[in-house]
Amino acid sequence: MKVYKSLFFLVGLVMVFGFFTSCGAIVKSKANQYITEEKGAIPPEFGKQNTTVLFVTHHRSYNKYLKKNVKKIYKGDYKFVTEEELKKEEAYKDVMTYRYVFDYNYQSAGDNIITNTTTSGDFSTTSTRIRPALYNVKKFMIVDRKAPQVYYCKMTSSYWSKLQKVYLKKLNEKILKEQN
Repeated sequence: MKVYKSLFFLVGLVMVFGFFTSCGAIVKSKANQYITEEKGAIPPEFGKQNTTVLFVTHHRSYNKYLKKNVKKIYKGDYKFVTEEELKKEEAYKDVMTYRYVFDYNYQSAGDNIITNTTTSGDFSTTSTRIRPALYNVKKFMIVDRKAPQVYYCKMTSSYWSKLQKVYLKKLNEKILKEQN
């Protein structure tokens, strides 16, 4: 009976541990390693001057999380702009005031390579084709418009909001580091 209680306790402990270490926690942990100046995700000059970061909005569900995350986490000056506003409005052409732009582009989650080999008598034919990926993921970046240079986060995830939160926290850390 004592063995069953120990086994039940061990299984319960594993389940609780699994619950607390969800995929989101793993994404946050890995993102902390990848979103650094050394890994090329944050501009070296970021935070040295008082500039306003432009956060580019895209579609309704993305905008909802972007605005919520920025307002809650990011402590620097910022504005939300559409791609069209960024391109057309004269005020946003000032790269000294609006030096940095936070945005994303889509990256394929990987192509599937399909190989078929057909054998007929003494001959065989192998054909290979690449089928496009079934989905894309967001690849976050900061554009330094003064340099000009793009700083990509080397990590992507379907948990893009968690990744975005870590990016915003890392930007705050960089600002604080440069102010001290």
